[in-house]
Amino acid sequence: MNNLSKKLNELIKIKDEFLRDIIISKSPLSLYEPINYLLKLQGKNTRSILSMLSYGLFHNNYNGIKNLILSIESLHNFSLIHDDVMDNASKRRGFKTINSKWSNNQAILSGDVLLLHSYNYLIRGNYSNEIIDFFTKTSIEICEGQQLDIDMQNQLEMSIDDYYKMINLKTGVLIKFSLAAPCLLSNSGRDNFEAMANLGENIGLLFQIQDDFLDFYGEEKLTGKLLGGDVFENKKTFLYLKALENCTNKQKKNLIEIYHSNDNNKYQKVKEIFDYLSIRDLAEREMTELSHKIFSLINNLNIDFDKKSIFSEYLKKLINRKN
Repeated sequence: MNNLSKKLNELIKIKDEFLRDIIISKSPLSLYEPINYLLKLQGKNTRSILSMLSYGLFHNNYNGIKNLILSIESLHNFSLIHDDVMDNASKRRGFKTINSKWSNNQAILSGDVLLLHSYNYLIRGNYSNEIIDFFTKTSIEICEGQQLDIDMQNQLEMSIDDYYKMINLKTGVLIKFSLAAPCLLSNSGRDNFEAMANLGENIGLLFQIQDDFLDFYGEEKLTGKLLGGDVFENKKTFLYLKALENCTNKQKKNLIEIYHSNDNNKYQKVKEIFDYLSIRDLAEREMTELSHKIFSLINNLNIDFDKKSIFSEYLKKLINRKN
């Protein structure tokens, strides 16, 4: 991210220092090399930054958050590794996935080890049972969301509410945890727990709709993924469901047939339908409305303005992301 304020740059620098310790220097090398390969690629670390921003609203430094950050990043990467196996994905962050560079078996084992390490960080940080229970609930919900995503690939159509439920579990709950868990580390934070949890749910929803949008309309060199990958996997995205909502019966039948076909020109044919229905405009409008809601929730937090400003600055960068 470019053109950041001094305070946000300092926070990101601390985050980077924290995450140096996520690399696992142990044997056997055959087990930990694939894990470290992915961790060194480093994504945007969105959840870690959000967690630190939340913690910073109620504390004057970042002492006490490091192991929570390491735990969150380990859980997130665990979910990505297993997600890639289930999607048979070949690229992640512009590089080969563990399952394509090594094997599915190696990827599954790598993910399992990362999940166990995530709990080890929580224990090492001496966090309360309340936070560990919250983390466990979040981990289970991520798996439930992933299962719903798999189930929905075989469904021809579904409601937008079903989609919201799925992405709240698959994506939203970890963002919610990242923002709400730090609130449990202070009395002033506890007073804002529900507000931060609500904020996390809305950011998670926006984040997933952005992912759906970028998968279809983004640039491969920026996203690091195959353009239209969700279409080829028959994934039920916000774009697809909005198209079904705005179709005539004849158009709906045609879209469902094309979307679930093995046609080599599937992406282009789906795009033609989306373009005709102005799906891009509908998605951008939804993302704009969610953005306004998110900033309204931030403004309503009973927190010092200067602390909220760095939070808003980061979210503006996040909302305008291209990958």
